[in-house]
Amino acid sequence: MNKSAWVRWILVIVMLLCLTVTVSSPSLAEGGVLPLDYTVGGNPPKADGWIYDESGEIAGYKDATIEMELERGTIQLTVKGKKVNHETMVVRVRIADVSQLRTAVSKDTYKGRGQAKGEDMAKSKNAVVAMNGDFFKYENDVGYVVRQGEFLRDATDNKRGRLFDMLVIDSAGDFHAVNSATTEKVEQFIASQLTPFNLTVLDTFNLGPVLVMNGQVQDVSQSEVARQGAFQWKYPQQRIALVQMGTLEYAIVEVFGRTDSSAGMSLPEFAEFVAQQCPDALLAYNLDGGGSTNLVVNGKRACKTPGLREITDIIYFASAEE
Repeated sequence: MNKSAWVRWILVIVMLLCLTVTVSSPSLAEGGVLPLDYTVGGNPPKADGWIYDESGEIAGYKDATIEMELERGTIQLTVKGKKVNHETMVVRVRIADVSQLRTAVSKDTYKGRGQAKGEDMAKSKNAVVAMNGDFFKYENDVGYVVRQGEFLRDATDNKRGRLFDMLVIDSAGDFHAVNSATTEKVEQFIASQLTPFNLTVLDTFNLGPVLVMNGQVQDVSQSEVARQGAFQWKYPQQRIALVQMGTLEYAIVEVFGRTDSSAGMSLPEFAEFVAQQCPDALLAYNLDGGGSTNLVVNGKRACKTPGLREITDIIYFASAEE
């Protein structure tokens, strides 16, 4: 083999080695795997992992297993004929393992209707960032509920005739929607979309609707919530949504106002807002709003809005770094 051929072979080998290093060296380490148990929290965040802005407010967090960024803003909305500033927050999260996307419930049990402060639940579980869930501990006679892989109840056939556009998070951390979720629809979805791919249900949430799908704003007037006239979907209120942006990449989007029913955004307005903030959203799902709207960062409420009530459950992201 002549000298030029040797040079070409050396260059090819070097390029392959560089490619291997690039592919096998993601920005987040593999880290540990947290137990799939909604009574157990994550690992404590590192004190030096918090990132602050010029005013001293938390702007993010980073360790080997999780990255979080918090963007604060304001938006002017009309409240009783007047322009009023409302706080907005967009949290973007990347995790190394699906077990870092977690849920918790007041008093660590789904028995009864007990409630607690969102901050207290988030602190007890070492949450980097947390948001309110769907209140379906309190709504204990309806819904199909799975949390951290544990099946809790199937009450889709209930006396009140209540159905929901359900969010399903699978064991890979991907989001799916089952609209007007009956037992039959849920079972068909699992059998056709999860089981053939060796996936299971990690969590379900019963509220909705889906606000954005594959970057497209959805017609919420056709949702189960709208058809039932439930959860104040038509008029302005505080809003919060959980969004999947990519593989193990998520966002939380919220708009805070006063807790009365004339402050905030209507559901169609909120869908548009979420799409603006997360134009590449794979799926954005509306969760319990109004006085239940909670966003907690490092164990403290991220907003200044007064009067938020106690809640029954949270969704949170935690560190898995040992």
